[in-house]
Amino acid sequence: MANKRIKKPVHAHIPVAITGAQRQEEKYSGFSMNLKFALLLGLISCIVYANTLNNGYTLDDCAAIRDNAFVKKGITSIPKLLFTPYHRGSFATSNDLYRPLSLVMFAVEYQLFGYNPAPGHFFNILLFVCSVILLFLFLDQLFERKKTAVAFLASLLFAVHPIHTEVVANIKSRDELLCFFFAFLSLNIFLKYINTGKLTQLLAGAFCFFLSLMSKESVITFLAVIPLIFLFYRNENIGKSIYVILWTALVAIIFLTIRYFVLNFYHANEITNIPMIDNALSNPNIPYDSRIATAILILGYYVKLIFIPYPLICDYAYNTIPYSSFSNPAVLISLAVYIFLAVFSIRFFLKNHKNPFAFGIFFFLITISLFSNIPFLIGTTMGERLLFFPSVGFCVTIAFLMEKVAGGMNETNRSILTNKTVLGILIPVAIIFFVMTIHRNSEWVDNYTLYSSDIKNAPQSGKLNFWLGLELLTIKAKEEKDPSKLKQIKEAGLNYIYKSVAIYPDFEIAQSELCAAYFRNGQYDSAEIHGEKAISLNPTSVITLNNLASVYYNKKKYDRAMAMYKNAIKLLPDFVDPYTNVATCYLNLGKLDSGIYYLNKAISVDPTFNRSYEYLAMAYKTAGKLDSAKKYEAIAQKNKK
Repeated sequence: MANKRIKKPVHAHIPVAITGAQRQEEKYSGFSMNLKFALLLGLISCIVYANTLNNGYTLDDCAAIRDNAFVKKGITSIPKLLFTPYHRGSFATSNDLYRPLSLVMFAVEYQLFGYNPAPGHFFNILLFVCSVILLFLFLDQLFERKKTAVAFLASLLFAVHPIHTEVVANIKSRDELLCFFFAFLSLNIFLKYINTGKLTQLLAGAFCFFLSLMSKESVITFLAVIPLIFLFYRNENIGKSIYVILWTALVAIIFLTIRYFVLNFYHANEITNIPMIDNALSNPNIPYDSRIATAILILGYYVKLIFIPYPLICDYAYNTIPYSSFSNPAVLISLAVYIFLAVFSIRFFLKNHKNPFAFGIFFFLITISLFSNIPFLIGTTMGERLLFFPSVGFCVTIAFLMEKVAGGMNETNRSILTNKTVLGILIPVAIIFFVMTIHRNSEWVDNYTLYSSDIKNAPQSGKLNFWLGLELLTIKAKEEKDPSKLKQIKEAGLNYIYKSVAIYPDFEIAQSELCAAYFRNGQYDSAEIHGEKAISLNPTSVITLNNLASVYYNKKKYDRAMAMYKNAIKLLPDFVDPYTNVATCYLNLGKLDSGIYYLNKAISVDPTFNRSYEYLAMAYKTAGKLDSAKKYEAIAQKNKK
């Protein structure tokens, strides 16, 4: 008799009744756990960057805040900032950026707190705290609340990683923080929209993405990240996912259109050569294969800094990273690493579209691609701030590796956080990163400390040598009262700037500063030589025009001086110095009316510039208008107090 397969009885699934009290208890229990994780991450993020509150303005803070003519006008300049190129308040350039949101915040802070870096650092910390919490909430939602502990581990690594010190400690990097904050706020809102289908959430998410673009255009890479998330990882409703993708694309088009018209209006949208001092790969004399090999090597440095964030350098200008070739083993290793990452992520993605390792690696590769210098050159050879977004992918991947080590639990898996192997890895790494971050923050306390620390690790950096020399000549020299020490400081400062010019002879700003340094020493012939060299390299540099014009003024070549001052005014109408300087030329030529006219223009440009009032008082005294002279003398004396 043939064997008959005996079917096992099928038991109907018997639903278990869940009371309203139990459902409410689960709701509060889940909320409580997420809230505790979020608050803990916020607290850690606060602690790790608390010592930046004592720091001053450093690096690009000066151009973005301290010396920005628009920012110093406070909230009245907000409409102008929204429709003006990024650098316009400091200098004019034919190839500018459009990032108004951080400048708007700086203008509000300047209105409320004046010249005070502490509030700027406070708001950077606050934004970083919120960004870490938003990252945690996004990852928790992305993996449908089944990987809460993994989301916490990834966010914790992100919070303490030393690679982020530049972004948080440098106030100017508010653009990066705002960009990240609004980008992940938009992702969180979009995920809620997928669950609820509320149109208001779709529009709110799109608006937040627009604000992210207005903060920094590099978030454009999310046009690839968002389809990855909503077509594969959270694709419960394809219709809603398509709406999210279409709205983000529409917002990107609107932003790019605004950006084009703003930059085009100011003639700041031209494709110009990137200065070699900023990006060594823009050197037209290096072979193409060497440029690509060096770019691949730099991509390898990014991976190395993610795993071993030391040494950290505030700027990787020419010639910090020497040119390389494909015969260099480090280039081949870097290439192999990226090929492995690409192949690994694609393979796992094809097997399972929701593979978390594939997501982490894809996120890293997509967001780092914009800064690779391979399809096109960017404004810098390399920058630690450029890892702010890509490091999310690294943190996610490492967190899931820790889950794997812990046995791969599938629930909310708080037990991962008590696994001995995981703790044996996590605690030492977190402590080391924590200490490194706090120490690095202390090096950002002021420019001199930052530059003198970093030049030890990048002695061939043209910019670091220039910046350190400039700091010695313009800041340290003013603070020193001892004549012998003052002489040593000035000599050291000039030597650093000379070294920067030796590294890169066409370094226009360094040549301009040598002009200014010799001018301050009364060596006008040497100042003229370096000023002429600088102006030949960049005829539209307002600073150089002003410096060289001052040399001509002191050599009593007033006509040449006035022509340069007026050219500076034409290029940057909100720069106050040239107005006052052209006025002094007219006063020396005995043309009092013209001098008084330009001094009044200077006051309208910057009412806080006290020299304008002093010169006006002298002009009116010379003209015999003693009442007006006394009026402006009184204002000048009041401003000094």
